[in-house]
Amino acid sequence: MRERILVADDDRATADTMALLVRTLGCEAKAVYGGEAAIAQVTAFEPDMALIDIGMPGCDGYETVAGIRRQPGGTHIILVAVTGWSRDDDKRRAYDAGFDLHVTKPMRVEMLKELLALLDPAAHRADVEVRS
Repeated sequence: MRERILVADDDRATADTMALLVRTLGCEAKAVYGGEAAIAQVTAFEPDMALIDIGMPGCDGYETVAGIRRQPGGTHIILVAVTGWSRDDDKRRAYDAGFDLHVTKPMRVEMLKELLALLDPAAHRADVEVRS
């Protein structure tokens, strides 16, 4: 079974490019362009991981993660904040909101590979570490 990755960013080019990159790395990916759309896709798409921008208008990343966690199955999704906000306070706020991981934009391909490796039971080794 291929892992499913949901990408949520209000910048369409960013979301589409990230989803395309995820597909080239062997996963199924769906791009959405806002927080409300991300929440709506949780039950329809059933992602294993979601890469979510925090600074989206309307339903921001913090509201999005809370909405996802309330959905059936939402507690089992790895939620990754992908944001330009990188101060310690920003990271702490992301974790407090319910994100599992925090990654600073722009995300390197190597970082994306490390994130996707978290979904592969064969890759769960002590040397796999996610860094921001």
